[in-house]
Amino acid sequence: MNDHYVRELKNIRITLIFLTIIVAFVSGGSGNVTIDPMDDGGYNVYPQASYSNMVDMGNGHFGVLSGSTDLSGDETFKIYYYDREKDELIFKKETMLSDLE
Repeated sequence: MNDHYVRELKNIRITLIFLTIIVAFVSGGSGNVTIDPMDDGGYNVYPQASYSNMVDMGNGHFGVLSGSTDLSGDETFKIYYYDREKDELIFKKETMLSDLE
């Protein structure tokens, strides 16, 4: 009875080896690589992302610098005040980062 299981496992192992060889030959020989030319004069376009950074200014004041990674210069700086007694966040001022320079 034990010989029956051993023989069946051997048949399964041989079948798996043949399937692995067939899949390796079929998938390996038909790959084509195409290269798309860039028509933008060599300028690579990278994905743009937005960001936001918090800056502690002390005495309950903090600033949030936000913008995008493209070089458009539209970064903004917002100043907030947190009042601990009232548990309230107060917006103070918003300015463009280019105006601060």
